[in-house]
Amino acid sequence: MSFNLTFLARYSIKDKDAGLKEPSGLALAGDHNGFWTVSDDTRKVFKLDLKGRVDRRETFEIPEKGMEGITLDPAGEFLMTVLEDTNEVFKLEVAEGKVAHRKELAKMAGFDATLKSYFDGSEENKGLEGITWNAHDDTVFVVKEGKPGVLIEVSSDLGSILGYRLLNEDNGFRDNARPVHEIDYSGLCYDSERKAIWIVSDKARRLFLYDWNADRVIYSAPLGYSVDGDYKEVEKAEGVAVDPAANRLYVVSDEEARLYVFDLRG
Repeated sequence: MSFNLTFLARYSIKDKDAGLKEPSGLALAGDHNGFWTVSDDTRKVFKLDLKGRVDRRETFEIPEKGMEGITLDPAGEFLMTVLEDTNEVFKLEVAEGKVAHRKELAKMAGFDATLKSYFDGSEENKGLEGITWNAHDDTVFVVKEGKPGVLIEVSSDLGSILGYRLLNEDNGFRDNARPVHEIDYSGLCYDSERKAIWIVSDKARRLFLYDWNADRVIYSAPLGYSVDGDYKEVEKAEGVAVDPAANRLYVVSDEEARLYVFDLRG
């Protein structure tokens, strides 16, 4: 499978007054006219417009900071995010701006000895990093950042783990410029049209499209762009969102606090 990925624009989304300095995760809003994001140093969920400007009316506070990744359910009623320090999944009511449910991965049915070993054997900051809603099966995918990288399917009620897969060179996660062990996984977005998952890596500065059913990467591209003739790469990509109807793919950078817009065809 091949695509034409063309850089269109980038916008600064830093808003110190609102508390948005380190965006982590990106979810397309239900009306496709904006986004949701979190900042891991702030106890807030932020609503943005398509140019990354904060909508203070719909931004709301949450009880924890350190959130990583965000996703919106198809009905637009709930947002989900993950807390890396505790590997906990939060379900938030959009209308009320409050926590509806929260649960640690280790307390879900199906958290077996093998999956436990992947978390016990890695560094503290290599826990859950991204989350996305699988609209096709009404489940949720979360990703462990690295050492090792693991993609995990969870029931939408957060009751059980339905399956998990290591992300490594065997299923196509590779980059010619970096050793395999340096590739991490920092953001997710399920593509309902292609029935596959977009995954960004901040260290590899790369975009992957992964087919869960086939257990393989079906497309990969560097997260690069040109400005005034100079080629650059997106620094510390921490979130990705896709709008297939508009042929748009969006990436958010934690380090730069920028929103990148790409045209996606194919």
